[in-house]
Parts: sequence; C-alpha cells; structure tokens
Amino acid sequence: MVSLADLQSWWNLMFLVPIGVALLLLLLGAATGLGDDDGGHGDGHGDGGHADGGGHEPGDADGHGDADGDSDADGHHGLGDGLKAFGVGTVPLTLLLPGFLLFFGIVGLAANRFLDVAAAPEGRIAVALALAAVGGLAGMAGLGAAARRFLPKDVPALAGRDLIARTGRVVFTVTPEGGTIQIRDAGGTLHQVGARVPAGHDSIEAGREVIVVARDAESGIFTVDESPFG
Repeated sequence: MVSLADLQSWWNLMFLVPIGVALLLLLLGAATGLGDDDGGHGDGHGDGGHADGGGHEPGDADGHGDADGDSDADGHHGLGDGLKAFGVGTVPLTLLLPGFLLFFGIVGLAANRFLDVAAAPEGRIAVALALAAVGGLAGMAGLGAAARRFLPKDVPALAGRDLIARTGRVVFTVTPEGGTIQIRDAGGTLHQVGARVPAGHDSIEAGREVIVVARDAESGIFTVDESPFG
C-alpha cells in the first residue's frame, strides 16, 4: 500500500501535479466545449486562398524559388508528419495536452514504484522521468488516433466547388487585384478566403454580401459579385 506520506514526497508530487492539472483541463474543456480549439480545423481558413488575397508560389517573397527549397520542404514535411502522428494539428490541443499530462503522471507514478525511487531518489528519478515522458507521448499519440477516429470532423470545402454559388461577407475590400471574404460551406464551417471581382468591376466594400461565381484552380482565389440580396 502507498501511504499518504509517500504520495507527498517530491518524487511522487512531480507526477501527481500533472495528473491534477490534466483533470482540471479536461473539466474546463468539457464545460466550455472540448472541440472549440482551433488546433486542427478549417475555421477561418480557406481551401488554398490566403487572408491577403494572394496565391503565392513556394519560394522567396519576390516569386523566385529558393535553391534549397526542396530540402527545406522535406524538413518541414518531416516535422509536420511527425507532429501529426501525435495528433498535433488534427486534434484539439484542449484534448492532447491533458492527455499527455495524464499519461505522463500515471506512467511516472508507476515507474517510481517499479524502480523503488524512494530508496534512492536522486539516482533513479531521471529514469522515471524519461519513462514518464515516453509514456506521455505514447498515450497522447493513442488518444489522438482515437479522437481522429471518433470525434466529429469538419468537412472543409477543399475542392472549392463546394463554395461556388454560396454567399459570403466581405472582410477586407475586394478589388480586381484581391481581397478577403468569409463564407460558410454546406456543413456550416466558416472559411476566410481570398477573393477578387472581375476586371473592370467596382470594388466591394467590407461588410457587403457577395456571391461566389468562380474559383481559380491555380491560385485558389475566388471570383465574386455583389449579392443582389445583400
């Protein structure tokens, strides 16, 4: 049996505190909406359009490619894929962080008992911490995989055609050169996308309602007209 004095020892407290924080975060998440975090959903982002209305090619700001673009891209893809394996970017952080802390604490307490850290805390706690970190990451990855399988998913309009003929509202003035609108897809997900009016048409001021008439497949920019119902 583990006594209260054992639990109050510093080598156990360093794992009990994360468990308490995890439970508190889970309770707060349940009260405020666990999936409202924007860690990996499409709200506020377009399907290729940018908030500044531009569709830029990879490379430098002046449009020229970087000589090490391929290696940089590979590095970023590798890091991104590694993070996605733990659910980062696809599962709300309001679920991942408590999951890591919870598994970190549980595995840490188990490691303390298995290694008998109380007999020699200074010499064995580092091993317990390492095992706890591995357990926390493994638990977070498993939790992320389960969440991706069972949590409701947004259905962003990645194909672009889902937003054609839908109405939106101008965020930044839309001109023939560019602008920004907000629009909801058929599933109700809000997207903020780059937009422009056809050449020769008047600009559409912020706050006006527009209707999407086309999308440039290369740049991802939507062509809009002022809605006759706005």
